[in-house]
Amino acid sequence: MRHQRCLPTTCLLILLFAYNSVRAESNAIVMTDDIQMALGDAFIDDGEYYRAITEYKKLIVLFPASERLAEAHYNIGMAYFRGGEYAFAASSFADVRKAFAADYFSSAAFYEGLSYRKLGRLDAAETAFIRSRLFDEMHPVAASAQLGLSLNAFEQGDVQRCRAELERFMVNYSEDERLPGVEASFRLLDGYESTTLKSPSLAGTLSAVLPGSGHVYAQRYKDGAMAFIVNALFIAGTVVAINDENYALAAIVGGVGLPFYVGNVYGAANAARKWNLSLKHDALEDLSISLQFNY
Repeated sequence: MRHQRCLPTTCLLILLFAYNSVRAESNAIVMTDDIQMALGDAFIDDGEYYRAITEYKKLIVLFPASERLAEAHYNIGMAYFRGGEYAFAASSFADVRKAFAADYFSSAAFYEGLSYRKLGRLDAAETAFIRSRLFDEMHPVAASAQLGLSLNAFEQGDVQRCRAELERFMVNYSEDERLPGVEASFRLLDGYESTTLKSPSLAGTLSAVLPGSGHVYAQRYKDGAMAFIVNALFIAGTVVAINDENYALAAIVGGVGLPFYVGNVYGAANAARKWNLSLKHDALEDLSISLQFNY
């Protein structure tokens, strides 16, 4: 009898549990590929690039038949790019270019080129930009790829090819909003070519004749003054020791001073190279701004 009295209570508990389970299920979020993609997008917008990559990879694993599979692969490359992992980005974009050419070839090739530029691999960047442009010259990124080719040429020291690539841009993309900046860039190139570069060999020769003079030629005046004073002291000390017929001391002072003299020559040559690189860097930065190539 006691067992029979407990039976309704047990049934009530079971029914209550079932009700709560059904209610909980009705409030649950069913994971879909769209929700999974939104998670990755949210993380990438917040700058949480590695977490974004994880979410995109989950979509690839959980929804292998999703229509957004190509987008997930492409976004993985973008997350690597924005996170500064350019080697991984270049590899990811190359994979997207090969696997999802119909949807993402031009864009993937363009960002592959940008990734290689960040890595300093200008030849690989050039190949990628050419692929991006040739696949579909009317694609939104094709014009940007053309500008990338012009900047690559300048960075490689080929100003004439840089001009040629910009002229091709003006012909092929005459309606592009960046056209005024492209026209202005020719004046920047004229200014760069009119700038007198420093000769490293001449700078070294000048400092070999008169320590410090090569640095002055390269407009490193403080370094020139220091090189002159240090070498003058060692030379004077060596001469005084010789005049006093203290040849042992002369050999010691001259031996210690020799590396400073040699360093003065090499330092002057390097100062001239740095001057040239500084001019090139400034010109490249001005060109990038004028072309609105800010990636």
